[in-house]
Amino acid sequence: MADWTDTFFEGFWGLMQRAPVVSESAPEEARHMRRLLRLRRGSRVLDVPCGDGRISLELARAGCEVVGVDRCEPSVRRARRRFRTAELTGRFHVGDMRRLRAGSGFDAVVNWWGSFGYFDDGTNLEVLRGFASVIRPGGRVLVDQVNRERILRDFREHNAFDYGGLRIITRNRWDAEAERVEGIWVFSRGGRRVRRHSSIRLYTPSQMERLMASAGLLLERLYDGTDGSDYTRGSRRLTAVGRKPGRAPRKERRGRGVRKRAAGR
Repeated sequence: MADWTDTFFEGFWGLMQRAPVVSESAPEEARHMRRLLRLRRGSRVLDVPCGDGRISLELARAGCEVVGVDRCEPSVRRARRRFRTAELTGRFHVGDMRRLRAGSGFDAVVNWWGSFGYFDDGTNLEVLRGFASVIRPGGRVLVDQVNRERILRDFREHNAFDYGGLRIITRNRWDAEAERVEGIWVFSRGGRRVRRHSSIRLYTPSQMERLMASAGLLLERLYDGTDGSDYTRGSRRLTAVGRKPGRAPRKERRGRGVRKRAAGR
């Protein structure tokens, strides 16, 4: 059965990803990720879906070992090209996050830029379980969505904006029963117009905590991925960090002990 994700991220979406405002925000976003996921040089990170590698690139620049997975083959090619140009090492594969084949033993999985909630609740849970299955004990999973509470408080049925050389018009509908935002997107550039449909399940903080628990993860932190601050009802984004039960590597445990002793002084 065809899914909206089969075609949505082709073509004009790639131009959106390459817009200056998106690229310029990547270093700060990656810095927040490294802090909240406790990443350091040599940490192994799976970026899924990785898009054209803008976040992967910043993590690799900080010394992380990065693997990226995305269904869109042109995006994967662009990610590889970015890494070659920057003379960085990273591995990128075409793949579906519902059927993850990326190895194991990762320190973290990053699911960024509203890339969660694409499917029905059962499938979203299986996606999260897949993320949990590839991280080591003590590893972390980051899932990012727009903040449902803020979106619904000021729900906009119609939007029009320019992004990366594109004119984008959206028509949105909130399906209260399914708890999903149903969207119609019209992309236009140079006389060409493309119409796409999206459907995203938005989770409340308590729903996200239960979902993570069902996937075998302990919700460790909620924050706003736009600026790294703690999550509030007015946050622009709901960014959740879940940890897989188990002992952290010795280096991480030692680092926590040092911070604790310093605070005690």
